[in-house]
Amino acid sequence: MKKPGRNDPCPCGSGKKYKQCCLLREGNNAVSAHSTEAPILQSIQEAIELHQAGNLSRAEAIYQKILQVEANHPDALHLLGVVSHQSGRNEIAVELIGKAIDVNPSMPSYYSNLGSALQALGKLDAAAESYRHAIALKPDYAEACYNLGTVFKDQGKLDEAIESYCKTLTIKPDYTEAYNNLGAALQDQGKLDEAVEHFHRALALKPDFVVAHNNLGTALQAQGRLEEAVASYRKSLALKPDYIEAHYNLGTVLQDQGRLDEAVEHCHKALALKPDFAEAHNSLGATLQAQGKLDEAVEHYYQALAIKPDYAGAYNNLLFLHAYHASLDPQ
Repeated sequence: MKKPGRNDPCPCGSGKKYKQCCLLREGNNAVSAHSTEAPILQSIQEAIELHQAGNLSRAEAIYQKILQVEANHPDALHLLGVVSHQSGRNEIAVELIGKAIDVNPSMPSYYSNLGSALQALGKLDAAAESYRHAIALKPDYAEACYNLGTVFKDQGKLDEAIESYCKTLTIKPDYTEAYNNLGAALQDQGKLDEAVEHFHRALALKPDFVVAHNNLGTALQAQGRLEEAVASYRKSLALKPDYIEAHYNLGTVLQDQGRLDEAVEHCHKALALKPDFAEAHNSLGATLQAQGKLDEAVEHYYQALAIKPDYAGAYNNLLFLHAYHASLDPQ
């Protein structure tokens, strides 16, 4: 139907000209809609700035106020869900982001952030599906590809994880975390040379990448390059002195080198930071045993088993020590 001219009779039958009747109402409605929309857009922008600055509580309050005005505003629902995820309230995050997707199912970031909340809840299959949906909407979505790789890694699907990390790096060649995680997946497959190469690539991009220094150390240690491993662990601890895993790993490599006093020192440091670290208790026990301090070794093996009753390594060490004692005292 052709739109009437301004001076034509109004099609509503009022007898007035169109410009004096429905056109005027349409204009008023447009102004009213704009007057509602503009403050919401302004509020969303303000909340995003607070959110990005780390002020989650103030951002959350603004998102909630927007939803009081417009209950199904998709961006406010989504971003409130992101705040909930960042605050550890993942069930709420899944509900809110799910509502945002119901309103607007075309936003790849919604699916990616839903995946993050589902992954935090341990719902790995659902998380993978969300990441795949995000990638289907945006094939060059590097973060979603990377996150999908982390899900596959958690599921033990190393080939799929490696494929996802490689795709991430094709999209974003300077994605340092992807190099690190790719190295870890390759190491789990026993491909140590490739793992070392990718850890080095991560560190070339980000020299203060604490986790990559530690992971490089574990790969070098597995290759028998013990001095280089020690250097990597020490770099990690120079950047983060309370890094529990690096203290533990350094203790194990020092033990391998026969530097027992230093190994004991770093095992104790790991346990001071994490008293329920079963592997550190076991490693400390083995080091004390090598020093001839058998009673102390037994104590730490038992502590390891109290924390982790199915810990085969500690159980075997304890059995060996009991067998050794029995051989010394046949009666």
